[in-house]
Amino acid sequence: FMNGLNQIISSLTDPKGLKVIVETLGFQHLDLEVTIPRVIIFRDAIVDLLQVEMGARFTPKAKDGWMTFLNYVGGAYIYVRVKFSERLKI
Repeated sequence: FMNGLNQIISSLTDPKGLKVIVETLGFQHLDLEVTIPRVIIFRDAIVDLLQVEMGARFTPKAKDGWMTFLNYVGGAYIYVRVKFSERLKI
């Protein structure tokens, strides 16, 4: 998890590279049923953890950024599953 997160964060300034990394991770998560409700649960758990650990240093702007970031990644995983999982079944 941390390695994937680090890869994504490191590529935030490179949109093409970010797309490749997130798509690759999406393919690696095809065995999981990633759904909108599960993305929301995961996103909220991570954001809550950051709030608890960082306290006042976790600003509203940081919270918004993390929520947007995790929504993007979760949405990309869902997109990959919806668009490509049928093609990959043998």
